Amino acid sequence: MPNSPLIRRGVVAVAIAASAALMSPALAVAEPAPPADLTLTAPTGIPADKDLSAAIAQLQKTRLDPEALSAAKAILGVGSQLSATEVAAPTATPAASPTDVLTLLADANNTLRQMGIQSFVNPSVAFNCTAPTPDNPFGLLPAVGGAAPGPFFLPGLKLPAAIDANLVGSGETLFGFVPSGITKDGSASGMQVAWFNVNTLQGGFADMAPVGTTLVDIWLKKVPDSNPFKGRIKDALTTFANRLSVPGSRLVPVKTGNGTVLSAVFGTVENGNRSCFFLPMIGITQA
Repeated sequence: MPNSPLIRRGVVAVAIAASAALMSPALAVAEPAPPADLTLTAPTGIPADKDLSAAIAQLQKTRLDPEALSAAKAILGVGSQLSATEVAAPTATPAASPTDVLTLLADANNTLRQMGIQSFVNPSVAFNCTAPTPDNPFGLLPAVGGAAPGPFFLPGLKLPAAIDANLVGSGETLFGFVPSGITKDGSASGMQVAWFNVNTLQGGFADMAPVGTTLVDIWLKKVPDSNPFKGRIKDALTTFANRLSVPGSRLVPVKTGNGTVLSAVFGTVENGNRSCFFLPMIGITQA
């Protein structure tokens, strides 16, 4: 994916506009209401938005890191757009019940939690991501994003003593994305995270990769090339990593530094011949 801040800002602008459409009353999710931990209500504001605004002002004065400034503005823009809208619950016919979508959302949330990753402030959804049905006329598929500060390793993971099980260390953050209902993930790219550390004024954008690929890449770097069994180790790690992933899921480790890290995850995942744009999810992590 291109690294140009201008290109990335354009993508974020589209994401912000799409977020407004999601959170508008016309496309609001109707009764029954989702469980408390899966609420679709727009947040009243992003966490630490005052600190983020102050950081943006400081970066604009120094102009030392345009990439960090772009990321900070993107996150603030997403949060402002979400907090400026409301989710209504109009009367719905039985055929428009979102029960199936909420079940899929719960599945995605459970998968993220099983990986030990804390979910973000709001979930996401992609329109026209699956064939429309009477119960799902917009073809919606939900997703969740989250983050885990280092040092962090997958719960229940057991690797040979020679391999460090940590996926990220101190000063790093692992960002995750899990959709539900994706049957055939045809692309390894398309999802990204915008991150910003309000304490260090560092930030940027990182491309996310499939869970299995990310896990193998992280673990395999810890195996010396001189190890004659590196090929077999790679095969074993690949088999194990693929068991942990679901279609469309993504991970990326980022050197965020220690501090309060704000982030937004968004982008596209392929579902067969459909391109699914997942609206931004925002979060806060103490790294």
